[in-house]
Amino acid sequence: SKLAPKTAYARKAMCFMRPPPSASLLLLAASAAATAVAAAAAGRWADNRRAPSFLFILGDDIGWGDFGYNNGTALTTSIDAWAKEDGSVVLQDFHSGGTFCSPTRATVLTGRNHFRDCVTTVYNCSDPTECTPNMNFAPRRTFTIADAVRSANADFSSMFFGKWHLGSFFNDSEARGGITSNPITHGFDHMNATMEVAPTATTNCGCRKDWEKTCIFGHYHGHEHCNGGPNPGGPSLKAGCCFNYWQEDESHPKGVSNLSNPVGEDDSQFIADAFDHFLVGRRGKPFLAQLSFHNCHIPFIGTSVAREACRSGKTCRETDGQGHNSRDFSDAQLDYFACLNELDASVGRVLDSLKRERYYENTLVLFTTDNGPQGSCNPLGFCDSQHYQTYPGSSGLLRGRKADIWEGGHRVPGIISWPAVSKGPARESWALTATTDFLATVMEVLGVERPEEQRSWSFDGRSLMPVLRNEHWPDREIGWGYHDLQEHAQQPHGYRYGRWKYVNGSTSCHENACRTEALYDMNTDLGERFDLKGTYPDIFDAIRANFTRWRNSVLHSAANESRCSHPPRPSTSNLASSSNIIDFI
Repeated sequence: SKLAPKTAYARKAMCFMRPPPSASLLLLAASAAATAVAAAAAGRWADNRRAPSFLFILGDDIGWGDFGYNNGTALTTSIDAWAKEDGSVVLQDFHSGGTFCSPTRATVLTGRNHFRDCVTTVYNCSDPTECTPNMNFAPRRTFTIADAVRSANADFSSMFFGKWHLGSFFNDSEARGGITSNPITHGFDHMNATMEVAPTATTNCGCRKDWEKTCIFGHYHGHEHCNGGPNPGGPSLKAGCCFNYWQEDESHPKGVSNLSNPVGEDDSQFIADAFDHFLVGRRGKPFLAQLSFHNCHIPFIGTSVAREACRSGKTCRETDGQGHNSRDFSDAQLDYFACLNELDASVGRVLDSLKRERYYENTLVLFTTDNGPQGSCNPLGFCDSQHYQTYPGSSGLLRGRKADIWEGGHRVPGIISWPAVSKGPARESWALTATTDFLATVMEVLGVERPEEQRSWSFDGRSLMPVLRNEHWPDREIGWGYHDLQEHAQQPHGYRYGRWKYVNGSTSCHENACRTEALYDMNTDLGERFDLKGTYPDIFDAIRANFTRWRNSVLHSAANESRCSHPPRPSTSNLASSSNIIDFI
């Protein structure tokens, strides 16, 4: 059956039901919210107490129902234990700011919808030695999370780890047909990052001939998701298949230099270990870090040990909830669940590092993923049981998956903790929250504002401090669009205001039944199955008007704040030959 069974979470959501607000109140409240900007709490850390630290942890292509605490198949024991620790809050209505990759990553940094800062899609470019992206992210240097801590305190240090996917690393990218846009140019002090997608095992094994023998390919049986020109390791290596890490390097003419040794079998452990090294070097001083794991975007690859542990039931449930026993899991399922297990262990290492170095109590940690699981379920956004053997990720009760406007595309796992503030036993929150809220929270905590020339710019984030303190959380708005918000583009789009959701198409929609406007009540219908626009026509008219106002605001930002342009697609035609860039390896 395509009807998902009700769970405790669905029943809990139903008990929150309250009478529908009037359409006029809905419209007025949303209009007022749109003009609000995150307030600064000046002087909050002006005394001699040690300033707090901030850590944002991001997974990749992982669904709302993938972790153990939400009935996922992989036994994610570290994350599940953290969700139950004192001071932790599980965010059950947390959303990615975009419905896929780069758009969401932009929202984390800027606290703004990605369209405001010119991010409409993604680029395919594995490594700067092979191609040059020309993503026009925040061309007027929108204020970021790294800028916030830098403006607050000279003792702060910031570092970005893992998948960037927001532009080109080389400082001469413009001469190569691209746009320079790396963590350093957007405010971070340090970086240890890949430019785009990368394998979750033996990540950079395709960059040198003597490293290739260490490659683990899993169920792909070869290199996968390779994008770019000649391989820097020479013509005997497949083009576009070098995925390497890069660090800032002022001594190098291109401003960065890359990793000169193999990553190893477990990419997530590499990131966790790199963070541990950074943390030890801080010696108690405050920091901001973003850890953007590649787990579990394709190519997701589990080690043989992790795959067997899942198959035997040690690290996975006996069934996947779709009628498949762990002994009968497909190769793709084993790789995916092993990838989740490895991510879980690495998140555990990160939390252990915070505790060992005595940071945990006074560090705000926010964990989430960039969108729902990969693999659209056409034609109506509902998956049959066989789908999961090829695309194992789970959005649980939700309709849709990655890139969808339906909840499964952007309602994602979320956990936040700050024991010094969120005191008491672990709890759940069903507050409507999003990746845009991280910057707003950092700004409130540190008492900083955006630069004067940007203070009038629109801002979508809201501080999460009331959630941490278990205080009232007023209704708010969030909007999503796929590729293009212009009305004439007729691309899928949607909008939430409190319990109500407006949907106009979705990427998994391939039938006329869903190519229409709809109104859903998210308090009673997590699966978006019952269109209520005929039942509540006034609310439908109001929320559609709210969406139009919000869309106009976003388009205004793109045109007048960021002043977006539309550069050509990345080109490899003007790059140096591999013999001229071999020195990067």
